[in-house]
Amino acid sequence: MKNTLYILIVIASLAVSCDDDVTSPKNDYEYFPLEVGSYTVYEVKEEIYSAGKTEPKTSSWQEKDQIIDKTDDGDSESFILARFTRSTGSDYWVKTKEFRINRTPDKILTSIDSETFFSLIFPVSESVRWNGNAYNNRDKEDYFYQDINRPYSESKQRFDNTLTVVERMDSSIINRYTGIKKYALGVGLIYDDQVSYEYCQTPECLESDIRVVESGTHRTRKILEFGTSK
Repeated sequence: MKNTLYILIVIASLAVSCDDDVTSPKNDYEYFPLEVGSYTVYEVKEEIYSAGKTEPKTSSWQEKDQIIDKTDDGDSESFILARFTRSTGSDYWVKTKEFRINRTPDKILTSIDSETFFSLIFPVSESVRWNGNAYNNRDKEDYFYQDINRPYSESKQRFDNTLTVVERMDSSIINRYTGIKKYALGVGLIYDDQVSYEYCQTPECLESDIRVVESGTHRTRKILEFGTSK
């Protein structure tokens, strides 16, 4: 009887171990894979709120980020990305800018529009926090991880292993500033949601349970496709 019980415990342990091997990512760096030729296409939607307007001005377009070059400098790798935009899926891509991503053993830095952001830190853990603005002149923002190694669906695509980076989560009766990004293992950025709202501050607005956006923006980027072109 004892032998039978021991065998069952071993089998159960092996089953859990095998399951962990399947669901646990092998390499944290694969949440932000970088390879010359790889690209990602996003659907971008933006809402701009203006004082005196009851409805926001809305717009949408597509963006494609593609790695076009790479340089090595010891433990650091630098990648140049080109960003292309188009109004709809039937239009031609137009190159709008280039930006740089630096990868070191412990971090990912994204330099775009003359500012550098501390995008990811390694190893990935929900216990770690870091200043996403450590390499620019903006105010300190504590970034942190959530929902590590969780499945997520976006644009009719399912990603088995994803994580969320909370970049900002500030809300009050007068404003809301939030920013989150989701990354998928073997893919990279799949979702980006940035909100910057100023709420109405008249006595009537402040007494209401419903917040009225007076000015600000809300922009989302959602993955449409990804791949590699040689």
